[in-house]
This record gives sequence, structure tokens and C-alpha cells, in this order.
Amino acid sequence: MGDATTWWINTKITEGWTDGSMRSGATEYDSLRNQSELALKHAEYRINTHTNEFDQIDAILALKRAMQSRLDHLDRIYHIKQYPQYKQIGWLGILESWGVIRQRMLRRMRQLRNSVEHDGAEPPSLDDCQDYCEVLWWFLRGTAPLLFPLRDMAVFFNEGELSLSFEYNPIKITGTGTLDPEMLSDSALPGWAKIKTRPGASDSITPQPGKIEGTLYVAFTATDPEWVSPLLRMGFEELLEVL
Repeated sequence: MGDATTWWINTKITEGWTDGSMRSGATEYDSLRNQSELALKHAEYRINTHTNEFDQIDAILALKRAMQSRLDHLDRIYHIKQYPQYKQIGWLGILESWGVIRQRMLRRMRQLRNSVEHDGAEPPSLDDCQDYCEVLWWFLRGTAPLLFPLRDMAVFFNEGELSLSFEYNPIKITGTGTLDPEMLSDSALPGWAKIKTRPGASDSITPQPGKIEGTLYVAFTATDPEWVSPLLRMGFEELLEVL
């Protein structure tokens, strides 16, 4: 009944609440999880038994290994390199754009590690090592929920609702919902996600009046890696239990 229609959806839903979600395990990559946790424990041990600057150097190298192992783990699940922004902002930048981490101290630690290992720079002080160790502890703790990927979620807000299903390789987000017209635009807007309505899906081929007066029923997919970040951020906010 016609081609899919391109729209943009506003994912900044106010007064929203989540009614359940489904996640899947990631046991296939348990070795990577163990590597990151063991590397952090090794760094903590070297700091706690500190006797000379070599302990500080080894601690910083171990912290970098812990971070990289976790990033490798997340890349196996979410295939971060498929996103065009990756070339400009890297893994840490992608995770920050999804609302998962703050990257400033992590980047500083990475740069410090490279200077120490490759340029012969002085190691950080013991206090700094302890600070970086705490940063990594929070990084591993904060990203741990993402090791069990979100598959489905439902959000209810005001008079509408939105149900989403997630696939990550390649990225594909499928959604259905009853939305206020103001949440949809036929042109790109900053921070909005690009979607395509699905011809023949349920009772919708394009946004049209739904069952609730003044709202629109929408069935859509989002597959453009450049535009899906707002929808991923919405999902990860629920996954991290801050929605």
C-alpha cells in the first residue's frame, strides 16, 4: 500500500514510566567479563601493596586493560563500530552519547597510560592511582547492566505509550505506539531519532488517528546507525534504571 515513510520521533518523553522489560544474558563473553574484573583486582593489589613507582606503573597498565576488556565486551554485544560517529569520538564517546558513562577521566587515564608505557613519562602519584582505580570501579559497575542486553521495553506516558524491540547486529529498533502529534516531525530535528513507518504493519502504514482522541498510532523501524542514538539512550536509561 505504498512505500515506508520517513519521520523523526522525539524520545524525550516527560512523566514517562516503564512497565517491564526483557533482557538477554551474555554468557558467551564471560571470559571478557572476568578479564576486566581480574585486571581491576590486580591494579587494586598493586596499589594496596605499593612499595615503589613500578607498582604505580603496573597499576595504571592494569586499569587500562580492565577498561579495554570491558570495551571489547560491549563491542561484541552492540557492535559499536557500525556507528558513523565511532570514527570521530571512539568507543567512549559512543557510550557517552548513549548516556551510559562520562568519559573525561577515562580518556585522561588512557592518555596517561600511553605516556607511561610508550614515552617513559613519570608514573602518577599513589593518590592519583587510587583515584583512577575508583574511576574504573565505577566504569565497570556502571556498564555491567549493559552486559545483559535490552531486548524489549514498554513506556507509558500521559495519554500514550511506546513499545520497543531491539536488535544490535546490525542495529534495528522496532516500535509501535500511540503518540502525541508533537512527538513526530517530517523533517530532521536535533536529538530526534529517524524512523520509517511500516506499510501494512498492524493497522498503520503512516501515522494516522489512533484509538485515543488527539493521538496518532505509529508502527515503525529505525535502522540508520547515524540516527538511532536517541532511541538507544531511551532504552539504556531504562536498563540503567534511571528513567
